[in-house]
Amino acid sequence: MAGDVGFDPLGFGKSPMDLTSYREAEIKHARLAMLAAAGWPISELFDKKIANLFNLPPVLDASNRVPSVLNGGMEKISLKYWGACLALAAVIDVYQTFFLSSRKEYSPGDLGFDPFGLYPKDEKGRKRMQTAEIKNGRLAMIAITAFAAQEFVTHVAVIDETPFFFKPIWQVLSEMSDNLLDTTNSGFIYPPEETPSIFDAVTPPLDAAVTTSAEAATAVIPPFDAVPSASVESTLVIPSFDAAPAVPTIPTAPTVPAVSPPVNNDELIFAKQRIAELESKLAEIGSMSR
Repeated sequence: MAGDVGFDPLGFGKSPMDLTSYREAEIKHARLAMLAAAGWPISELFDKKIANLFNLPPVLDASNRVPSVLNGGMEKISLKYWGACLALAAVIDVYQTFFLSSRKEYSPGDLGFDPFGLYPKDEKGRKRMQTAEIKNGRLAMIAITAFAAQEFVTHVAVIDETPFFFKPIWQVLSEMSDNLLDTTNSGFIYPPEETPSIFDAVTPPLDAAVTTSAEAATAVIPPFDAVPSASVESTLVIPSFDAAPAVPTIPTAPTVPAVSPPVNNDELIFAKQRIAELESKLAEIGSMSR
């Protein structure tokens, strides 16, 4: 069997009937995966253009991701489309089960669909074509699974994550140059703007307005043509330039008359008597010395 390398770790292919049944399912999933692996990026590239051409809303989200079970947006797809897909799958499955599988020369996946005549006529060529198909189908099943997982994790469309695989080289280079010039819509991460220091937060800039209120501004700085009010004239004194500067006078404290303490007459008389006694004694001492 084409593509049979003996890889069956779980032992599903226990009999030739089981192996044929699994190959039939594998080739169906492989063909569907090849269509999906091609249709996924193509829809991300052309969905908006086609929708604008027919004045229809695009089904891509803001990140240019296609609707999927993981991405969401499945409700945007018309029910008529899902019905057509199910009807086509049912017709193919019925045709294969009841009309093709009964033939002796039938091999799994051989529906006789070859509109361009590419299927070889010899046995060796057919085996080579079947092997190429099953290998590409297995790779497509891995790829479509990776597409869904990658967009779910990164939230970036496949065509934007790896544009070299899906866009012309000149378009990729042009978008890269535009992203380098436009810092607001690029995939590069720029450092945030520096926060003002504590001095900038405390000290206002030189060109900052003193106040945003017109009344406050006129209250602080009166206009030149404004007439000063009476209160301003009474409080402001503007000396003339030819007048001598006035010397400020310092007010002196009022003089308080000295008040003598009250005199005791008895003590005064006693003191005079003592003075007289001492004078008499001094006189006697002076006469004796003579």
